[in-house]
Amino acid sequence: MEVIVITSSSEKEKEIPQIVRLFDNGLNTLHLRKPKWNKKEIRSFIESIPKEHHNKIVVHGHYDLAIKYTLKGIHLHRRHRNSKLKNRWNRLLMKLKHPKLIITSTFNSIESLRENTLSLDYVFLYSVFTSHSYYNKDEESGVNLLRSILSKANIPVYALGGVTKDRIEVVRAAGFKGVGLSSAVWKHIDKNPEEVLSIIQAA
Repeated sequence: MEVIVITSSSEKEKEIPQIVRLFDNGLNTLHLRKPKWNKKEIRSFIESIPKEHHNKIVVHGHYDLAIKYTLKGIHLHRRHRNSKLKNRWNRLLMKLKHPKLIITSTFNSIESLRENTLSLDYVFLYSVFTSHSYYNKDEESGVNLLRSILSKANIPVYALGGVTKDRIEVVRAAGFKGVGLSSAVWKHIDKNPEEVLSIIQAA
């Protein structure tokens, strides 16, 4: 089961060296998500990461940077998932010109995931373990519901939201391809980097 790390949404001290350390210790995919940053800031961030790791980065927005820096892929915002001709054409062109480029997205509910018709390489299902969770640790029904939906999904699905080390086995049992981690990494990596690395290795 794969662990994907998502950057902090804002600027964070020592983030670049911490990311490089994660790459050096086996992280294969980083989602670069800085919603308030402009293209120049995102470009500078990418250039601060050694080039040999660029093919492990999936960028959220400013999709042309994925081509410029030969990144791993792009993550579509909800507004870019719609079936407008422009969006469909842009996605088709990117895939034709760069067939190895992966395209991902996030769904906030089982219903929206079930209704998806886009061809995506993988997706995140958000709020798996949050206050609006599908899973209750005292009930099997939540896991059974997830297992039922995921078994019918035609694309790999990663759990996102409230995932911690002690929930890895639940995620695995439900049939997720892997997990997406953000706060579980950035809240603890300064004080306990070994614990963060152990989460990645536990999967």
